[in-house]
Amino acid sequence: MSEFDSLMHGMGLILSFHHLALMVIGVLLGILVGVLPGLGAPNGVALLLPLTFTMSPTSAIILLSCMYWGALFGGSITSILFNIPGEPSSVATTFDGYPLARQGRAGEALTAAFTSALLGALVGVLLLTFLSSRIAAFAMEFSSPEFFAVYLLAFCTFIGMSKNPPLKTVAAMMIGFAMAAVGMDTVSGNLRLTFDQPALLSGISFEVAVIGLFGIGEILCTVEEGLVFRGEQARITLRTVLCTWKQLPRYWLTWLRSALVGCWMGVTPGGPTAA
Repeated sequence: MSEFDSLMHGMGLILSFHHLALMVIGVLLGILVGVLPGLGAPNGVALLLPLTFTMSPTSAIILLSCMYWGALFGGSITSILFNIPGEPSSVATTFDGYPLARQGRAGEALTAAFTSALLGALVGVLLLTFLSSRIAAFAMEFSSPEFFAVYLLAFCTFIGMSKNPPLKTVAAMMIGFAMAAVGMDTVSGNLRLTFDQPALLSGISFEVAVIGLFGIGEILCTVEEGLVFRGEQARITLRTVLCTWKQLPRYWLTWLRSALVGCWMGVTPGGPTAA
């Protein structure tokens, strides 16, 4: 059987009514997981893994994959409405999504978020489907110099694209380095910055640190305003979706650039996928 025949056979298999229903259920469960700050897509999938014990391998993979993608979008909901990212990858959504919600355009922000997530996921899946062997060969060529170049590019990008003064950005990066250094070194096994505290042996969780920094700051602001935790209201109607979709094609260049950058970060070993 050729690769094309195998692909068509797989498409026919997943487009059955049973598997389509599993996709809908998986996406809904994923969104529910994504809106819970601190849980995240990987942890949510791990918690819901027992649901697949009695399923066939194909059905289990479909359900878990849809849970994962739904959780990734679910994190954008709290980012846009409450300025609290549901997971680390949704931090960037707070920069533009929450200001739009404050202007009464939360429906547009949510529509743009899930449409962009759909297109980005589609491009990534097509790339993996048709170029997986070449991507694997490209990844196997990476060694220490390449990893260093990728990390250096990421850190230089933070400084170059940040609107804050470069010194503040560097200071924030140094604090991040210090937090990342806490725990046991995975290479040498040496203990770093644990201060004889067993709880620090596993290091500081990236999700806890990022969500805590954003979430606690927002909660403190609401406490200062009167102990009322209010989020922005959103009402998504068919008219809102259609009007947003009508405006989105003008940003095709941004979509294309973002898709290419996302694919590059995804296929690059050690790439900053959370950016």
